[in-house]
Amino acid sequence: MAGQAVSAIPEAASAFQQAAKVTATRFWSHYLRSIMAPLFKSVGAYTESEQESHLQFMDEHIATNLGPLPNDPHSPYVVPAAIVGAPFDPSINLTSFGSGKVRFDYTVVEPIERPKEDPFSENLAREMLHKLASVVGADTRWMDSLMSSLYLSPAETDALLASMPPQLLCPPACIGMDFDGPKRTLKAYIPGIRKALATGQSSAELVLEAIRGLKPLGSELAPAADLLAEYLANCKHDIILLLAGIDCIDPTRHKNARVKCYLHSKANSFSVVRDVMTLGGRLNDEASLKRVDILRSIWPLLLNEPEDTKQIDDDWSKPERIKEKLYTGIRYTVEMTPGKKIPETKLYMPVFQYTETTDITEKNFENTLKKLNIEWGHNGKYGEVMEAVFGKEKDYTQIFSSFSYTAGKGAYTTSYFAKPIRQ
Repeated sequence: MAGQAVSAIPEAASAFQQAAKVTATRFWSHYLRSIMAPLFKSVGAYTESEQESHLQFMDEHIATNLGPLPNDPHSPYVVPAAIVGAPFDPSINLTSFGSGKVRFDYTVVEPIERPKEDPFSENLAREMLHKLASVVGADTRWMDSLMSSLYLSPAETDALLASMPPQLLCPPACIGMDFDGPKRTLKAYIPGIRKALATGQSSAELVLEAIRGLKPLGSELAPAADLLAEYLANCKHDIILLLAGIDCIDPTRHKNARVKCYLHSKANSFSVVRDVMTLGGRLNDEASLKRVDILRSIWPLLLNEPEDTKQIDDDWSKPERIKEKLYTGIRYTVEMTPGKKIPETKLYMPVFQYTETTDITEKNFENTLKKLNIEWGHNGKYGEVMEAVFGKEKDYTQIFSSFSYTAGKGAYTTSYFAKPIRQ
């Protein structure tokens, strides 16, 4: 009898864990649908059958990945949306032509206690990404190559466990999804910081070497990677290369397949922004220079400053509202495409740092859209979509506003926003 009682304990614990997971999945499914159902509908770029297909996909494959209930013990959410207590970043990409495209991203939510066999959840991230890749029919070669280069060996795992900084917030992967009509495109983001801490090498060296070694076509990315390496080696600013992101599509068939290097700087003066966006003047082609000129024209709006103010000279830095390390500074991407020697750059502005209300942030973003000659600014569509998703009370926070320009796309931007958790 005693033996039977002991053997029943693991079964009871397992049943409890399974019930908790079912409850959490149900909660996250409801939360995701509360955002994504009205978002898909109001954007106007998806048929009813496409909307339902995407929502069903999220029920089955995303809600299951967001971890325990938010009020239950869980590892920290390391996404911009964490500022409102959420693990999930939805966004809308807007260009000078065409409809808005819905996207989202989230980081792998690690177990609250590190399993001995997978202390940094790298195997968990591999499994999660491969399951999603199988569902959407993604190409995993670049993803596998990055993980092979940037994930830890057993010896590196032991070294990092022995010397790990307290409060290290570095999830093993971030996962993104783009929705284009009926299509779903997987994106994977792999950090270099953990490998850097384990080996003593710089994150930039590790990430750029991983990019040069990508299979296939790593050699065709090398010139752009070398250009970024040269800039970082000589840069006088506090630029850190955090991670690499890739489109999980066949780069031999899709000539627009990108590798994106994510940079971070604490500085927010436009002189630093110009330096990063041009890689210290190394990007001096017409498109790169026009990108900076257009960005300068919307800079006051991004900082929530009057457009005619004399205060915003190129060396002025505006104080941030929130000093927590996770949310400070500006992010950039340097985007590389096989065969193109000149990369493209993009800025991600933390607009929540400079505005105190959603109404102000939304008004500034609509005025930005107008300046960029994007239709959603002229016809009020952006505000209508936000109201459709979050109600008249606008219960959301806009986290980031990104900006770039290319000769093919023109000026384009993405609005990243988050809905607070209400349990």
